[in-house]
Order: sequence, then structure tokens, then C-alpha cells
Amino acid sequence: MCNAKDQRIADNPSVQRVAQLVPLARLARTLSGVAIRLGLGGDSVKRILESSTSALEQVDLLDLPDRFNSEFAEEGWIATSSLSVDVMRQALAYRKGGQPDQAEQTIFEWFSEERIRLFAIQRSKSFNKARGRVDQLVEALALTTEQRYIAAVPLILISCDGFASDVLGTSPFEKNADLSVFDSVVGHPTSLPALIGKLAKGVRKSSDQTLDVPLRHGILHGRSLGYANKRVCYKAWMLMIAVVDWAVDKQSEDDRRKEHEEDHNLSWRDVVGRLRKNAADKEALDAFEPVEWRGPYDTTTRRDEPPYAFWEFLSAWKEKKFGTMAGRAVNMRDESHARLAGSIRRDAELVELSAFEIFSVQQTGLCRLEAVVFMRGTTLGRRVQGRFKVLAFLLKADGNVAMPTENGTWYVQQKCIFDLMHQRTSSVQ
Repeated sequence: MCNAKDQRIADNPSVQRVAQLVPLARLARTLSGVAIRLGLGGDSVKRILESSTSALEQVDLLDLPDRFNSEFAEEGWIATSSLSVDVMRQALAYRKGGQPDQAEQTIFEWFSEERIRLFAIQRSKSFNKARGRVDQLVEALALTTEQRYIAAVPLILISCDGFASDVLGTSPFEKNADLSVFDSVVGHPTSLPALIGKLAKGVRKSSDQTLDVPLRHGILHGRSLGYANKRVCYKAWMLMIAVVDWAVDKQSEDDRRKEHEEDHNLSWRDVVGRLRKNAADKEALDAFEPVEWRGPYDTTTRRDEPPYAFWEFLSAWKEKKFGTMAGRAVNMRDESHARLAGSIRRDAELVELSAFEIFSVQQTGLCRLEAVVFMRGTTLGRRVQGRFKVLAFLLKADGNVAMPTENGTWYVQQKCIFDLMHQRTSSVQ
């Protein structure tokens, strides 16, 4: 059996299919360039030159994960499909230039609150077998932003273990746990399996020595006490994001095996399209700036504007149109529309919404909306009212987060039903 260090992500079937077309891209660029210089190139030749140049500019992506893992995996950072390629490139450039502190700072800066929320929390929801997992992660993120690492790190590690166990059927930290995934970056032996092996190191004695990586056994068993720092905390989030990426890849593993067995040949257009899609997604994520829509939010709100999702959901609740509510609700359990409508009916019938007003709607991330809403209603003989924060997420039909280049729909988190239900006010007069 070959050593994991001798294996490369660049040898994955999907990467090799693209790599085999690189010589063709070089030839296309050369020939089209010559034709243009000779005055023989029309618009079609110019398009060939542009597409071949665009593809070749991304050639370093083929071995970028391998180079990143080679430099940083031993320190607890690994390549995943979520981690920005620009961050990996920049970190490698700093490392090569003899600036290790700047290299790590570049990685640190990628772990913004919004990226953690998207890649570690929101994308994990469709895999959770217990709703409390999201609460754990939300609390861990709040602790992280408050720099309360002594509480955040154990909570992240607990969530990682439980989440991966739900998907794998056993703890990923078990000695013989199989974390490999066919044709995957994060599931490659040099990525998540290698990271888990490093973090599962046994610790026999208690110590205050400052840690650089989140040693799972030492921290959760009370042996390693020097873990409360930013570096360890962000590497714990790295682990959580990696196991979510791993779960996504595991879910689609059979499809990739089938594609490999059928030996599909990618067209030149397919290759360029995939490269451009990935680049566009990363660019949009990095360039995003918050957006706010001005009211009023009512019947005049345009259906194609994000605030409409809140207005439609709340209006349907007020009018007891549970089917409409289900069409706008986050479907965490992948239920049929009828079943989800039934669940919402059971919940919403406990609290009657009599009035609402949407004060503001902000897009705080590419896939996240946050509305401030006043709601008034009655529940169990009590009048309840208050101002609440209501969230919505941009999701695809399969329930996964919609990337910038993918079509998605804004779905409202029905937690607002329970928020109003549990609001403390006086009894109905």
C-alpha cells in the first residue's frame, strides 16, 4: 500500500480529465494567436483565444491543493472545496517568500463570521439528525467572535464529532474510521484523513503547554489545557468546515463513481465553463458587501426582490395559508411539501399571528437575509408581541446553499413562530 504522502489530489479522476486537456488548450492558444497576428482571425478565433487563455490561467488550480497541504497540513490547515483558492495561493506565496506569519494571517482573515456561518453552520443543516447541533454551532460562533476561546473550542470539537458520526455511523476519531471519499479534495488521504489523524493524537498527562492545534482527546478529556487561543479555535473551525465538505462529497460519491466508470469525455466548453463558474463563485464570495432594502414592505414589494420572501411567509401565516408558508420555509429535513405544510400547521396553529410590520431587511451574506420584524398574536390564552430578528437563506431545490452562479430561492427560517410563541406578555383581556 502506498503512503499517503506519495498520493496526490491532482491524481483524482476529475482533475486528470481537466489536466489531459491542458496540451489542447496550449495548442489552441498558440494557433489562435498566430491566426490573429496574420489577420486571419474572426470573432470565433478571438473567442477561442480568450477561452484557452482563461483556462490556462487556472492551470495552477490542478496542483494547488497538493501544494497547500504539503506546506500547511502538518500545522492543521488543509485544502477543502470551501477554502478560497486565492487564500491558498497567497498563503503559499508568503510561505515561499519567507513570511510565515503573513501566510497564517492570510488564512486567519478568511475565517470571517459570515464565512463560518455559511460553510460550517448553514451547509451542515441538511445532514443533522438532531436540531441541537445547529444551536451548538451558533453558540460556538458567538463565543468565537467574543474571543472566548476557552469555551468555543470544546464546543466546536463536540459538534465536529457528532456531525461526522451522524454521517459516518461512527466517530471519525475512531482508530479505523474510513474517511476516504472517491474523487474528492477533502476526502483525499492528505486532507481530512490526515488532519483527523493528527488531531486524534493521544494525551496521557495534564499540561498547561500552549497548543497550536486542537488536540481532540487532550482537550475533551481535560488533559490539554493550553488550547484557549485564536490559532487553535480557527483550526477547530477548519475541521468543522472540512467535515461538512466531506459530507457533501460523500453524498455525491456514487454519482462521481458512475461518471468515472462511464468515462465521460468533457468538451472544451465544459472545461472552460467549470473553471469560470468556480472562479466566479469565489470572486463573488470575496467581493460581497451587505445590502439593505428600504420599505415599505407590503403588497407593493416586488416578487423578485429578497424582502418579498418575508412578506409572503408572514402574510400566509396571518391568513393561515400553511401550504404557502411551506413553499417559503427552510426545509431542514427534506420533507415533501405536504408533510412540511402539515408540520407548519401544527406549529402555527398554536400561535395566531394577527399583525406584523417589517422594519428592515438586510442581506448580510450572499446567501443570508436578516429582517427586523414586529409581530403580534395570541397563544394559549395570552397576547404576545415583540420585535424579532427573522432569517432567510438562499437555497437550491435540493436544500443545499446556492452558490452565486446557481439559481436559488429565499426560504424563511420558521423559528420566528416559536419566538413569538414564547414571548412573555400579559394575558388576553
